Amino acid sequence: MSLTQSEPDTFLNASPPGGSRPSWSGWLQLSLVGIPLKAYPAVRTSQTSPFHQFHADCGQRIRYAKHCPVHGAVAGPAIVRGYEYGPGRQVVVAPEDLDPLRPAQDRALRLERFLKPAQFDPLLFSGRALHLVADGPAARFAYGVLRTAMSRRDRWAVGRMVLNGQRQLVLVRPAGTLLVLHVLHYPERIRGGAVPPAKQPAGPDSEELRLAGQLIDAASGRVDWTSYRDETAQELRKLIDAKLQGCQAHEEPVPVVVPLLQALQQSVAQTQGAADGAPAKAAAPHKRGRRLA
Repeated sequence: MSLTQSEPDTFLNASPPGGSRPSWSGWLQLSLVGIPLKAYPAVRTSQTSPFHQFHADCGQRIRYAKHCPVHGAVAGPAIVRGYEYGPGRQVVVAPEDLDPLRPAQDRALRLERFLKPAQFDPLLFSGRALHLVADGPAARFAYGVLRTAMSRRDRWAVGRMVLNGQRQLVLVRPAGTLLVLHVLHYPERIRGGAVPPAKQPAGPDSEELRLAGQLIDAASGRVDWTSYRDETAQELRKLIDAKLQGCQAHEEPVPVVVPLLQALQQSVAQTQGAADGAPAKAAAPHKRGRRLA
């Protein structure tokens, strides 16, 4: 399929996430190509703890409030940043007002090298990810061209930028109709392995390797990511309900350790039984605390 000027809306969703503010604005620079962008948080990190602090003596909840001497407590969204230029006189300064003050080189996301995903070490991921969105209709076509070219060639890009006042090493990759930016650790910050190397199998055709490969093959397939949910809140609810009823919460049994070969044999048999519709056979108990053979 050829890419034409009329196609960008078919492969680009340039709408920012609803209700969120951009974490960064600038442009992506690849050689002489510049694409205005805005970056929005890709992951919700505003989860609050379900626990509160209470005064041990009376049970009243401890509260911390941001206080205005005129109106009392003020909610976070109503608080802005500003500069006081005289007694009782101030001017509000929004984050985007400061953008023109940043040096031009600090507003650029420079892509320096493209690589195949298999060449990337996931240990470099810092955990922070941002959705990159074309800033304005004029940038959409160039954005779509770059995203499509990277996707077709199965390439990710490594670059550098200034984010929150710090120079960051970043990775940009296509994801669906968007480009996603990942903040990376600098390689020198990655700690070397402090554990002894794994013991190698006795031979390339050992029974353990054969069974391990069979177990991996049986569990391979497409991943349904919608089936993975954070169940912490549900487990916490069970704990609270149990305490309200005056009983102990259910505890998961401690796994019984068995020799590796025996565990592999039983796991493969259990997998085959499940595939054939037969009831799974429980693993035979063994002495607790023994090392895997």
